[in-house]
Amino acid sequence: MNAVRRWLAHPLIVIAMAVIYIVSQSMIAHTLQQGGAEALLFRFQFCYQADAFNALLHTISDAQLNALQQHFAYDHAHPLWYGLLALSLTSWLFNLNALSARWNLLLWPAILMSLLDVVENTIHEPWFNMLSTPSDPWVMIAGISATLKWTLAALYLAGALALTVRYIGLRKTLTQ
Repeated sequence: MNAVRRWLAHPLIVIAMAVIYIVSQSMIAHTLQQGGAEALLFRFQFCYQADAFNALLHTISDAQLNALQQHFAYDHAHPLWYGLLALSLTSWLFNLNALSARWNLLLWPAILMSLLDVVENTIHEPWFNMLSTPSDPWVMIAGISATLKWTLAALYLAGALALTVRYIGLRKTLTQ
């Protein structure tokens, strides 16, 4: 993980990953918004039982279903972009704060966050494309994957804010 941290901990890489992430997220949001499915996706992500998933699936409009199907065109690569953003931003902030290599362990959840999204997408996509029927164990796995993914994303955001505040504090202390 030291090599990953060294390679990704550069402000230009962070900026590039942020731009790619924002474009990707905007494309997903636009696709979902066109079909009126932006809030609906979250409802599906936090389903844990097949009955609830199926009931919700049978209440949506054709436009919403189409938007959910179409968002995968971007969402297949999206976990890569936000995973790399989390890795690069955190690596850069670790370096700015002069944190030792022992902190590198906290980079692994960025990879896990991305993998959880891939698991969730892999499970959900056939259901939205009506290729298979949701079942309890798989709905639970997808729901847990989404919950863990969003929890890790929130923790990474809080960590980035904390490291930014810490760095600003360190700079003020050094310039006084």
